[in-house]
Amino acid sequence: MDTTNGSTDPEYLLRIERLSHAIVEEAAREGWLAFDSAKGVGATPLQSAVNELARHLRFVHFRGDGCVEH
Repeated sequence: MDTTNGSTDPEYLLRIERLSHAIVEEAAREGWLAFDSAKGVGATPLQSAVNELARHLRFVHFRGDGCVEH
């Protein structure tokens, strides 16, 4: 699959992963990121989604995902 900017699937997915890490880093800087779901009690729906994204990025890995970078 080619995206509208001519990226290949792996390039597109790498870009999405990098943007996801940027979102998680901003949440951490703002002080509300919670890897532990119990600490996320009372979070807004957006915060809950970002917390779940953060958990996935930190704990779910696959060969070639570049997790060494993070």
